[in-house]
This record gives sequence, structure tokens and C-alpha cells, in this order.
Amino acid sequence: MVISDGLVRVERWASRLLVTAFVTLIVANVAMRYVLTRPIVFAEELAAILLVWLAFTATSITIHDRSQIGVTLLTGHLPRPFRHSIDLAVRVIVAAILAVLLWTSLTWVRSPAVSFEQIITTGWPKAPFFWIVPIFAATALIHVLAQLAQMVAEGSADEAAGPRKAEI
Repeated sequence: MVISDGLVRVERWASRLLVTAFVTLIVANVAMRYVLTRPIVFAEELAAILLVWLAFTATSITIHDRSQIGVTLLTGHLPRPFRHSIDLAVRVIVAAILAVLLWTSLTWVRSPAVSFEQIITTGWPKAPFFWIVPIFAATALIHVLAQLAQMVAEGSADEAAGPRKAEI
């Protein structure tokens, strides 16, 4: 959990910087467009890239915080050990999906096809901006693996403590 907790602090600062950069860019572009009649040519494209980075960063934070929407209509009525097993299985599936996403996104970002892509307005290569996908997959995977380790440790502690009274 220590690595995951430290990583989420970095992600929170990165998200703050991304929001600040986005707002600054939009305000500067509006001022340039209407005050000086010279808009920033690449502002809209860069703003879209900043929003994509912010979305991936924020999603990783929500995975760490376990604050994503969940449907507990069925699992909420199950006994605690079953809920724990289902939560554990869901985390294993999410970890597997993130591992596959990490592997495939690393392959994609390093492919020759991506290295040729450029941002239309600036001519900058797109490849550096695409790195958010493997970065997200890696950070989210770290968070999910930390949650799995915690769940396994708690499950072992629950078993060692013996049976519990039924929850109401």
C-alpha cells in the first residue's frame, strides 16, 4: 500500500497541474483571440490532449480510492465471506485487464506507426502524448495489486479470527 499511496499523491499533484494548465491555456487563448485577434493556433488540440491526460490520471486516482461506481444490488445481500470472494475475483479480473492493457499499449506506443503521427497544428510527434495509456495502465495496476494484497491479508486475518456473527 505504501507504493500505491505515494503514487496517488503524485497523481493528485499531476491532476492539479493538468487542470491548471488546461484553464490557463483556454483563458490565454480566449484573451489572444478576442483582445489581440491572434488566437493560439494549437490551443484547442493541446487542450484536448490535456483533458485526455487528466481523464486517465483521474481514473487511476478513483481506482486507488475505490470511488468508482459499483452495483451492489446482488452482492450487498450476500454473506461477508462471499462478498469478499467476489470482490477479490473482480480485482483479479481488473488486474488481468490492466496487465494486458499495459503490455499492448507499450507495444502500440513503441510501434513505427505511432512514431510517424504528428499533431496537425504544430508538427510535433504524437508519440509522447500517447504515453499516458501505458502510464495509466501501470499506475492503475499498482493500485489494484495493492488492494489485492490488502484484501488477501485481511481475508487471512478474518479466517484466523474464526467465524463472525451474521451481519444485519
